[in-house]
Amino acid sequence: MTRDRAIDATRGLAIFSMVSGHFALGTDLAKPTHVFPYADGASAFVLLSGLLLGIVHRGWSDRTGSLRESWRRIICRAAVIYLCQVLLALTAVAVSLGGHTELTFLLPVADWSQGLWWALTLRYLPGGGNILVLYLVLIAITALVLPLLRRGAWPVVLAASLALYAVALVDSPAWFYISSTAEQPEIQNWAMWQIIFVPALVVGWLWHERQLGPLLVRAAIPVVLVAALGAAVSIALHTADTAATTDALLVDKLDFGPGRAVAAWTMVPAVYAVLHIMIGWWRRDWLRPLCQVGSRSLDSYVLQSVLLMVLPIIVIAPWSDGVATGIALGVFGLCWAWAEFRRHVGLDKLHRAPVLAVRMARRRSDVTR
Repeated sequence: MTRDRAIDATRGLAIFSMVSGHFALGTDLAKPTHVFPYADGASAFVLLSGLLLGIVHRGWSDRTGSLRESWRRIICRAAVIYLCQVLLALTAVAVSLGGHTELTFLLPVADWSQGLWWALTLRYLPGGGNILVLYLVLIAITALVLPLLRRGAWPVVLAASLALYAVALVDSPAWFYISSTAEQPEIQNWAMWQIIFVPALVVGWLWHERQLGPLLVRAAIPVVLVAALGAAVSIALHTADTAATTDALLVDKLDFGPGRAVAAWTMVPAVYAVLHIMIGWWRRDWLRPLCQVGSRSLDSYVLQSVLLMVLPIIVIAPWSDGVATGIALGVFGLCWAWAEFRRHVGLDKLHRAPVLAVRMARRRSDVTR
């Protein structure tokens, strides 16, 4: 299946938004991707993950005539994401035991045995590196709804998603929340965050059948105008005297309020349409950094999350705007370099890394002989 480079570029821009927001918030570098107050890189990351899963699993379902391959790949993906989250947690444990607990936004760890247990049980989730647990929950939901999508019951999936969001909006029980070992343990309300993932999964499932990508491009002008209007309203609410009340009721990030959901669903399609047009117009591959980073968005997320905890130890904060800008560009450049390296060595899937390493070792051995 041919990759949609505009989707990759949109994911790459989401990663850039995360990196600039984490390392250089308030600088000129970060401002362009933070104009829309309530649409951020994390929201786009989750929405686009659902979209891509829908596209990919529809393709496998159509080719194989069953969901067996989809479920096998979901298990592999979940295992990789679990290991990535454990890596982030262990990094946070090391940083905490090194005397820099404030960089993790977590409670101090007593010793390595406690830290290892918390990491393996997904309870030590550092700030800036905790969204993968939410992703695990959403992947489990994907496995459950794929049979319905295959039977053409996507309206049922959409209705269930909206109903769950409505229930969570009225009153969310404790088990709706992903929690961590922190002073404020609740991180995300998965039952509300799914409102940008599950519908995106449905959109991805119908992406080629309904020609939704070309439709968005043809409707680029009204789509962008709607996003601009949403941005203007968001900016007005964000700067109003009642901003605190508005944030609590409409755009709270923990519970993913309705305003934040609308922001994601208006901004991401607009960015996709614009980037798709730009890729088609330009003869040179000016958007390659975004496309490559977006094609390896999980790697990039993990890399920036690790560096967010480690770099402030090496380069003592607070940083000037110039230093913060340089660090953010360096982190994004490192994400790009890693994506290019994976492409160069042919490492398409992370869970195949051990197999690829063995093959490369054998080739070297044959050459020396």
